[in-house]
This record gives sequence, structure tokens and C-alpha cells, in this order.
Amino acid sequence: MKITLCIDEEISFVGKKHKLVAIQGANIILKRSDGDHETFKYSLEKLISDPTFRGGKMLAQAEQKKYESILEKLPEEKREEVSWKYDLIRPLILLSRIKQNDIRALVEFASKFSKVYFEKNENIKELSQEEMISRIIAKSERQGKKLSRATLMRYLKAYREGLKQGVPMALDCFVRSTDINYIQRKDTTAIEICSPKHPEIVVDVIYTKYEVEHQALIKEIVEKEYLNTRRLKPSAIFRKIEGECTKRGLKVIPEISVRALLNQLSPKTKAIFRDGRKGIESYTTTQRGYSETAALYPLHMVQIDHTKLDIIVVDEETGLDLGRPIITLGIDVYTRMIWCMHLSFDEPSAHKVRKAIEHGLFPKASVERYGTTNDWSIFGIPSVIFLDNGSDFTSINVKRLINETLESEVRYRPRKTPHYGGVIERLMGSINTKLIHNLPGSTGSNIQDRGDRDPVKEAKLTLRELEKILAKYIVDVYHYDRHRGLPDECDVPILRYQEGVEQFGNPPFFAPHLKEYYQIELLPTIMKPYSRKDGITMSHVHYRADHLAHLVNTREVKYKVKYDDDDISYIYIQLPDSKEYVQVLSSSPSPEVLKGMNRYTWNKIKDFLRREGSLKRKSRLDQEMIRKAKQELQESIAASYKPKSSVRKMNERMGGQIQITLGSITKSDSTRSLDELLLGAKAILSERGAKE
Repeated sequence: MKITLCIDEEISFVGKKHKLVAIQGANIILKRSDGDHETFKYSLEKLISDPTFRGGKMLAQAEQKKYESILEKLPEEKREEVSWKYDLIRPLILLSRIKQNDIRALVEFASKFSKVYFEKNENIKELSQEEMISRIIAKSERQGKKLSRATLMRYLKAYREGLKQGVPMALDCFVRSTDINYIQRKDTTAIEICSPKHPEIVVDVIYTKYEVEHQALIKEIVEKEYLNTRRLKPSAIFRKIEGECTKRGLKVIPEISVRALLNQLSPKTKAIFRDGRKGIESYTTTQRGYSETAALYPLHMVQIDHTKLDIIVVDEETGLDLGRPIITLGIDVYTRMIWCMHLSFDEPSAHKVRKAIEHGLFPKASVERYGTTNDWSIFGIPSVIFLDNGSDFTSINVKRLINETLESEVRYRPRKTPHYGGVIERLMGSINTKLIHNLPGSTGSNIQDRGDRDPVKEAKLTLRELEKILAKYIVDVYHYDRHRGLPDECDVPILRYQEGVEQFGNPPFFAPHLKEYYQIELLPTIMKPYSRKDGITMSHVHYRADHLAHLVNTREVKYKVKYDDDDISYIYIQLPDSKEYVQVLSSSPSPEVLKGMNRYTWNKIKDFLRREGSLKRKSRLDQEMIRKAKQELQESIAASYKPKSSVRKMNERMGGQIQITLGSITKSDSTRSLDELLLGAKAILSERGAKE
């Protein structure tokens, strides 16, 4: 559930009621609603992070205890129907907010709907709801879709009721109970339809009551015969299925049933695979009107990208070099403040994007976490997130995270047009040239800049130390420095942000007491069957619990599973009869063996076991086997640790699961303060200058 704090909003804090009387940048002024009506000034971040905080419509609501998600149960076709319903009522929601002088709503309406529903010189504030409804219905009819006023108002009422009831995912209100009930029926099976050229990628789901033999046939014919540019008609597909059923001695599926199965495929799936390039282009999310200068309020638009930093970092325990880390940054285009950051050796991936977005959504507690002097005050939910076209960004999990969980809009840069991401590109350049190139271990931007220096010998900073320096630079320097990309009258990011929130209000954010729910909601999803012997099996790990025995079914019946690549000792399974997510620990190997182990480490252990001949497709890995593999892997890494930086980087990505002891090697002092680190960097720079 999103929250936006506004002037005169009543909130509850430390068990007492207050009224929000003013917004001053990253701070708010509260006035007691009873007693002596005393006023207080609070940091917004500290206020909403307090467990006693309740704001606005949340005052009378009970805390959410269960992790539920209805949308996750739906096939792609039904999810697109939900999005269509939301798009229908969106202009009405914005119009209501515009009449309450909400500038954000006015900007969003102008960018998305003004050309669709308005003529030039019309004043939106003078438009009535009834006139807006008639225009929405007329537009729907032009698109060949029948829509009545009663239906539209039913969608609007359902959405508003969902907000009143505190439903975390407001779009859940558009899901019909018949859709959920059909999927939950025990005699219904989901057939995963995969890309014909990339069979490992699931592109859609078809639900059927037919037996396993028919399911394999349906999957084969749909993927090979229907999803291609030959554009065979349903009647032709029926004849092919009829012929195969006869050949295999199966009962023939009626033509009407074949048509019903094909109709379950989403229009998007059909267009992309049957219409060729034209179909792909019709569903591309690249925006022709992409513009850096279009951002009109804080967190209106955020750009996110990755880059490899020009610096060598060292291992915390041994002091040996690990190579260059990769940073993911997100910048708010309106203020030029840094919204999110993620630093690791992980290659760009959907997981890395998710971690960065999570960092931006919630308060960062930067003073305690990074040792900054000032607060990292920008957080919350952007209206639009601009991404590159790399596979890490175009992942279906990333799209759903932004479109459904955040209810934001995702846009992609046109291919081979780096200038469209100029704001984030310039930020990456500034980070390297103004900070990284002045730190010990800097590689410079090219070999000529490096001269005779050896960055490996100069390297002294660990990954965690570098992260703290980056955070201190961002929060205490970059946010307070003049920026040429901002207007002359307010060209400092922090001042631009303070001015923006005072004018437009704070960006919307998630209810603090639902943080755990949204952290689960942000996790990637996979469909898996639950067997009697092993429960859920993922990558040779079995997750099983006695109280989930009622989930046992055939392999064709699959459940929604959420997993965390940072810790494979548990997963979340969505129960079919309550929409609830429950945490399930691993049963084999035990959670004690896997606790805190990330997927990268697990994959390395499995690779090692394969080379040793101990791991085959259906092998069960017990505790003793894992412990032995970790010990042997540790010895293998130790043997190559000193001469090979790639091995050291691999060990770093394992997150400390493999402990290396190499005797008396100088260790990095990870307890040094930021001031000591920066003074040390200054001394190295002075020494470097003297040599030059």
C-alpha cells in the first residue's frame, strides 16, 4: 500500500495523534492534536521508520501478517486483463486528484492521457467526471471493445474499496473470483508454453482438464505449429491435434475445446510469435518520446544502469586484490539525487536490479549504515523507471516488479542510443573521475592515464570500505554540489529536492510495517510441483514441511514459489486456497548447512561435485556430502588464491561461505573510519604526485 503524506494529514506516532502542518525538505513539522498542541520537527525517514508510525488511511487498519499475492496466480492473459482494467480507470483516479490540486496527478495525466482525451486549450479542472467517463467509453468503442458506464464504475469502486481496506496490491481488486477458483481446481493443470526457439523460457500458460498424454500433445502442437509466422488458423491446429490423437490412440479433443485452449494464449504472445517483427514492435516498451528534461517533480523519473568501477579492491581477510566491482545506480532526473545503489562483484542481472530498486524504495539509515554526516533523504516509489535494453533489465521479473508491485511505469531506451540515458551516463562518469580515480587502487580510465603506476600494489580498500566511501561521497558531496543539468536558480540536488517536496509533496512510499511483505513481493517467482517424497525441488535442494502434505499432487499441478538468491535455505510457497505465502525451509540438505548460502556459492559447489562425479541429475545431496565438497572446494581455492585474482573474486561472490586461511598475510583493517580511509587515500595521492 502506497502512502503520500500531505499537509493537514493526521498521523499516529508514539501512540499519540498529530497533524502534519508543514513540509520542509526532508523534514516535516507535526502538531499534537491534543494536550498543549506542541509542534515538533522530525526527519521524514526517522518518522516513518519508527514502528509506532501510522499515517493517513492506515490509522484504523490492522497490520498485515500474511504474505499474499493474487496476481501471481494468474496466467499472462488474465494479468493483461487486470492491467487493461486499471488503465481504464486511471484517468478518473488522476482527475479526482487533480481537482484536489495534486500537481503530480496533473503532470502524469498530461504526459499519458491529454492527447488521448483532450482537445487543445481545454482546462482539465473544468472537466466533470461524467464527461471523462463518456470519453473513456468512446475511446474503448473506437478500439472495438464494448464498455458500459456501469462496468467502468464497478472497476473504479473496486479499486477504491481495495485502497480503503488496505490491500497491499491494489490491482488485486480487478481479479475475478472465477479466475482464481478455476486455477485452484484440483482437476485443472497448468501447461507451460515455452518459446519455440528458446525452450527454457516460459512465455505463457494454458489451463486444461485433459490428462497428461493430451497435455504433452497440446504443448507440442501449440509451440511448434501455432506459435510461428505461418499463422495457421485454429481449424488447421485442430486437424493436426486430431491427427496426432488418432495416431497415438488418444480420445480426440473437440474443435471447440481446441479453440478455447488457443484463446487462453495472451494477445501479446500471439502477436510476438505469429506476427514476426511487426508483432514484436507493437509490444516494445521503448518510448519514442523519451526525454531527460520531462521530469517535473521528485521521483517522477528515475534512470538506472550498471558500470564497472575503475578501481581494484582487496579481500578483507588477506589483503589480496579481488578486481573491479560493478555498481548499479539509480538517479532521480528531476533533482539529480541518487535514489539507489548496489555494489558487488555480481555480473548485471535481474537479481542485481532488484537489490538496487529495493535500496531505493525504503529509508536507507545512511548515518548508521554508512557513517555519513547527512541523511540520504530520497526514497520512495518513482512514477517512471527508465532502463537499458539489456537482458538483466528486460527480464519478466523486473517488468512485473515495476509495473505490478510498484504500480509504476517501465520504459526502455531505444537500442544503440546511449544519449537517451545521458543523466545516468554522466553520473557514472562523475563517480569515476571525481572520486574513484582519486582513490588507492584506481586503474584510471585507460592505460595511458595509469602511467607506470601499479593499481594492484596501490589497492587497499575492501568492497565494504569502498561502499562506505561511495555513500559518503553521494550523500555528503554529490548531493550538495552544483549540477550543470539543473536550473540556474536551483542547481544543487539537495536544494532542488527540498524545493520539490515542499511544492509537490513527498514521493509516495510503502507502509513501513509492510516492508517485509514487499521484500517478499519483490522476489522472483517460479512455478513448481509439490511431490510426496521431496516437496518442492529447486537445483538439487528439497523444500518440504509436514503441514504442507495437502499440496501433494501430480507433477502437472504447480504452485507459485518465490526464492531469494541471497539465501537458498528457504523459499516461499503460495497456498492455493488462501493466496497466502508461507516460508518453507530446506529439508535436504538441512537449513543449518545452507543457511546464508547464496545461489552463486551453491552453483560452485555443484560444479565441483559434478567434476568429482558425485552429482548426477537426480542425486540427493546430504549434509556430509556438502560439508566435504565445501572443504575440498576451500582447498582448491586456497591453492590458486594467491596467484589468481579471478579465484579471489569468485570467493568474494560466495559471501564468505568458503573460509580461506593463508598464513601470515597482511589483512585489511575493515574497522578504519571513513576519515582515516580518506586521509590514507590523500597520502597515497601525495606520494604519487611526488613521483610524477
